[in-house]
Amino acid sequence: MNTVAQLDKARSLSTMLASANLDFSRPNGWDQLADHVEKHKYWLGQSLDMRVTWEDAVFSWYENIMVPLKRVVDSWEFRSAFPRQAVGDLYLAVSDHWHYLKQHQPNASAEVAARSFASHYGHGIGRWFSRFLL
Repeated sequence: MNTVAQLDKARSLSTMLASANLDFSRPNGWDQLADHVEKHKYWLGQSLDMRVTWEDAVFSWYENIMVPLKRVVDSWEFRSAFPRQAVGDLYLAVSDHWHYLKQHQPNASAEVAARSFASHYGHGIGRWFSRFLL
């Protein structure tokens, strides 16, 4: 994908998700998020055997990926395991971890992925509590 199209998609996501309060510590965080949506768009098109628009892909990604992940990432036990991390960075990391888990556990949920991530990479009581909940 050319960089102009990628920048446009990253900008459109930052506008669409303004109320989600995502922040990134890296300057390319929105670009990485747009890449996640682009991969979801490809997967969705393959699964449905049809062409999927960017807008439809964003909607599907938001409802099926982002909302479940954000619900868990925003929980107190998860945030306490990563007190200084930007929410957007955590979303990207947990999303990658979820993809990894699904290769070994196809039915792994967003909650399982976030708790697994926190139990492996978190700190303090949040890490302990996540291990307990797994």
